[in-house]
Amino acid sequence: MKITKKTLVYDISNLAYVIADTGFAEPHKLHQLRDICEAGNIDRVARLLGLAYSKALTVLSPVVSDCVPSASHDFSLSVRDYRFPLKRCGAARRLTPQRKLEMKETVREFMVCHVLADWLDITMPEVAESWRNRAGECIDRLSSMVNELSAGVFRRKLSPF
Repeated sequence: MKITKKTLVYDISNLAYVIADTGFAEPHKLHQLRDICEAGNIDRVARLLGLAYSKALTVLSPVVSDCVPSASHDFSLSVRDYRFPLKRCGAARRLTPQRKLEMKETVREFMVCHVLADWLDITMPEVAESWRNRAGECIDRLSSMVNELSAGVFRRKLSPF
């Protein structure tokens, strides 16, 4: 699985604009919210995306390969995509294409919500909690997906001996 940084930044800035557009705060706060992905602020967004990526990798560790490229762990602006290389055996083999897509979109949603929750803590603390809750729901959903895959099939022998 691969999620490009460009699409994440687009989603973050788009949602921040919508939140600011529907917000009832003072104009200066709304201006700060809209500027989330502008020069200077993008550094913080990049670090938060890196942190969210690490959290997602931790949750997905049973299905993600141990050989994650080292460049993926670089939290700087040079990262272009976040990769989640799936294992070729075990629980990851049971992932259907639909389940892979659901997992990828849930990771994307988590990363976006994580960044927005942190930024809103600074600019509009009154709405930050709902985004933090959404990020938590995404992590819970990912965790349950991984647990379903890890459970596997239990077989018993028919012989009592």
